Amino acid sequence: MLTDTAHSSTHARNFALRFAALSLGIFGLLRLNWIETHGVLPVTQWQGHLAARMSGTPILPVDVTVACSGTDVLALCLGAVLAYPVPWRMRVGGAGVGVALILALNTLRIGTLARAAASPPLFETLHVFVWPALLTLAVAGYVFGWMRYADGRGNEAPTKHRRFVTLTAAFLVVFIAASSLYLESQAVLAIAAFIARAAALGLGVFGVHATAAGHALLTSQGGFLVTQECISTPLIPVYFAAVCTYSRTWLRGMLAVLMALPLFVGLGIARLLIVALPPAVIGSPIFLVHAFYQLLLAAVVIFFAAFWRHGAGSTAWRRALLGGALGGIVVYLAGPPYARALAWMFPAGISLDDAQGAIALLPAFQAGLYVALSIAAFAVFTWRPFVIGLAVVACSQIAVFAAMHFVVRHAGFAPHVRDVRGWAIAVPLLVAAAVVNYAQPRR
Repeated sequence: MLTDTAHSSTHARNFALRFAALSLGIFGLLRLNWIETHGVLPVTQWQGHLAARMSGTPILPVDVTVACSGTDVLALCLGAVLAYPVPWRMRVGGAGVGVALILALNTLRIGTLARAAASPPLFETLHVFVWPALLTLAVAGYVFGWMRYADGRGNEAPTKHRRFVTLTAAFLVVFIAASSLYLESQAVLAIAAFIARAAALGLGVFGVHATAAGHALLTSQGGFLVTQECISTPLIPVYFAAVCTYSRTWLRGMLAVLMALPLFVGLGIARLLIVALPPAVIGSPIFLVHAFYQLLLAAVVIFFAAFWRHGAGSTAWRRALLGGALGGIVVYLAGPPYARALAWMFPAGISLDDAQGAIALLPAFQAGLYVALSIAAFAVFTWRPFVIGLAVVACSQIAVFAAMHFVVRHAGFAPHVRDVRGWAIAVPLLVAAAVVNYAQPRR
């Protein structure tokens, strides 16, 4: 942020004037009739189509107009970023990420409003109160976070870990925004069919009778439909962020990019080979097949946290393995009673659509992942911040389950399973990061 120097008041005044002028100018520019007709409205309608693909066709028709474009918060965001006194290359990069963030949030906003259209009270609450507040808070948080990051860039080069986190967030936004492209892609479906055939051959090696019909895998333990969604894992943007951050030469980076396709095809095949494991080991293979990428991403996060805090050495390996083991024990022991306790807190008769078991897994999984991250990332384990963080995770679960029951009761739809699995990873990761930052000065 702007520092407190002898000229701080002058700098602050100049920034405020530039911010006001740029915000008003950008807002006025976006409101010009020609730009609204040929720029803002097509983009907004494209967001409406994307929202319909992601959340399904609304029960009642919703008119997506220029008023749904979010140009007001966009003008404020661009005005603040472009007015901030840092090199222009950083301003342009910050503005680009801000635009992507607002487009993604506004698409989500249009989708939720469309699904809530059948309930006028819920629609009015979301449209008038909830989403304006969320957009404002999200943009303000991004702008202040970017300013802090930009100030750090001005003083010292960012660490590779910070670059990795930033690139991961940016690539995830692009991954989500482009979901309508790969989820409907015939080329991706052809890859899914190849994975099903390869998995059938692999299962035959283990003595499991399996056949592939198109993109479906048929086994004695049930059928598995391999679709675009099954192989489009969030690990893909994480992988590319790691390649961009840690590749020491362009040649190694290009080789890593070329290895992405065989790597994720191999993971897709390995995911289906789970059905070859004995039932006494895995219980329900269908459940574990669906949760495969969620569990794999959790393992990646735990190991990254350990190496980030302790360096590439034996300590990091011990912490990551110990954290993963204890986190797994928490999930195994606490899963059923934890889920029953949460279900007891909410009214009976409301059923959440949970065909893959992602919602049932979420409470114990988040508790286990938080325990694993705490062990992996704490330099010195202290009970007070750990318990505070665990309480925050539990409170977030109560709030999320209350929100899901409210939405199901009043709007009749449940969150997408991909969103549930993403939330399962995001909350423990954010809480653990906050606890580590809180505990750091006390080590």
